[in-house]
Amino acid sequence: MPLIQTMQPAPRTLIGIWQIEEPAAELYAALPPQADLSALQGKVHPKREQEWLASRMLAYTLLQQFTEVPLVLCRNEHGKPYFEQSDIQLSITHSPQLAAVIVSADHQVGIDIELVSQKALRVADRFLAESEKTCTAGDDIKTCLYWSAKETLYKMYSKRNLIFKENILLAPSETENTLRGLVQTANFSRSYEVCFENVDNHILTYCIDNAIV
Repeated sequence: MPLIQTMQPAPRTLIGIWQIEEPAAELYAALPPQADLSALQGKVHPKREQEWLASRMLAYTLLQQFTEVPLVLCRNEHGKPYFEQSDIQLSITHSPQLAAVIVSADHQVGIDIELVSQKALRVADRFLAESEKTCTAGDDIKTCLYWSAKETLYKMYSKRNLIFKENILLAPSETENTLRGLVQTANFSRSYEVCFENVDNHILTYCIDNAIV
């Protein structure tokens, strides 16, 4: 199984990165019996199916470091993944080449991974505030970083209806490999620290809420 990297960014918190190589049939066979595959019912592109299966395989692999209980990985009404009947928190992301998962026994978490490309730069006006455009300065890597960081904070908020350009704001941090983030709506406001890494031509961003679950 191509688990290519693990990190422990905080106590009782793990990040895993998975190289997506196995065919879907092999991933199906490797998933534990309790795995809920209902999200794959209907039309799913074969490549997206492979990414989805690899990310769930990674989630169950990391879960073994926390418990031997055969927990079921589900999604709530907002699409947020969770382990049924457990306080263990997780967040999941995947690209065509890599899957990444963060699991924590203590904290709310968010994670995202993006292949560095011109894609984010082409739609920058849709998700970057004017102050953020100044920081990214039309650079494709920085723009991809800000897109990924906003995806991570969207998952931290764990509800829908956020406007990336207005409700999720980012700024440089004095701490290396971090950004300062703010999620703000009419009835919610919270600051976060978003960490980032470069992984095989991808940007990985993740966030750990300091509040105990």
